[in-house]
Amino acid sequence: MDAVDTFALWLRSTSISEFIRVYPWGWPAAETLHFIGLSMLIGCAGMFDLRLLGFMPKVPIKAVHDLLFWAKVGFALNLVTGIVFFVGAPDQYIRNTAWWGKVLFLVIAGANAFLFETKFGRQVADIKVGEETPVPFKVAAGVSLVSWFFVTYWGRMLPFIGNAF
Repeated sequence: MDAVDTFALWLRSTSISEFIRVYPWGWPAAETLHFIGLSMLIGCAGMFDLRLLGFMPKVPIKAVHDLLFWAKVGFALNLVTGIVFFVGAPDQYIRNTAWWGKVLFLVIAGANAFLFETKFGRQVADIKVGEETPVPFKVAAGVSLVSWFFVTYWGRMLPFIGNAF
């Protein structure tokens, strides 16, 4: 038994893992919340990214930027339910290529969002309606859209690649 198997064994002994195994409604409830969170996250972040790329030029960028609060709520919901899934059935994820692909693109999306907010977040309010967004904003938006696409893709591939489910 290697360290990964030992870690998985320990996770399976936690109360969260037991909860998911004992209550048949636990996993479907978490899946439902995960989907709602994903919809909030990708819907709101996607609108902002599309606005940065030049779509909807008559919509004030500040108004779309304010939607990111709901994207963060969706991300928090996904983080909590994602941890529940991982702890509930660690063997489905630890050695699964699709899961690692999802994690990779989550890290890229998170780093991109953090860098954008810390470097350009305050400049967003200065962009006027109809004004062209700066190239770095567009690059960040493109990285975001591509990253979230692949997070969703690899998440969807979990049942089909590796030993998940």
